[in-house]
Amino acid sequence: EGLVPEAVESILEQLLSGLRDSDTVVRWSSAKGIGRITNRLPLELADDVVGGAVDLLAPDEQASAWHGGCLALAELARRGLLLPARLPEVLPRVVSALHYDVPRGTTSVGTHVRDAACYVCWAFARAFDAAVMAPHVAQLAQSLLVVVTFDREVNVRRAASAAFQENVGRQGSFPHGIEIVTRADYFALGSRPNAD
Repeated sequence: EGLVPEAVESILEQLLSGLRDSDTVVRWSSAKGIGRITNRLPLELADDVVGGAVDLLAPDEQASAWHGGCLALAELARRGLLLPARLPEVLPRVVSALHYDVPRGTTSVGTHVRDAACYVCWAFARAFDAAVMAPHVAQLAQSLLVVVTFDREVNVRRAASAAFQENVGRQGSFPHGIEIVTRADYFALGSRPNAD
């Protein structure tokens, strides 16, 4: 078991703090960097990085941290670094991110968080075998379907539909999956009345 150089640890700390940055480009770049560096770490240390990303999906964190955390989790899942043992801890937080909406004056914040949570769900479909996801399918399918149907933002409805479709195709056990995918297509979701 080799030791990780201090410089790498320092860079990872900077990237993890970048997930909270107010600039979307910084959060996105940090998530990509975390995925690339973590891919080269020993599995035990990689799991520590996953824990750092999961910790960002906490009620006391700002929207930017939720967004960065989701982007990082998606990148880590895509690379096979989010281990199946973490799913019971991660999935409820991702479901919370799918419904993230914080009122601010006459508007609200959260579209980017919900969109990034859809990316995590899409990455789960590609990262995990059906047997691994089986215990979580009902919760994930229901949560994505609520977003597909009721989110006020077209791009989030479409992102949720893409994640749902990817899970239907790869997991194969989403309830009424094919029927829902054919009714909730890209164009149908472009209009909110059609989404209902």
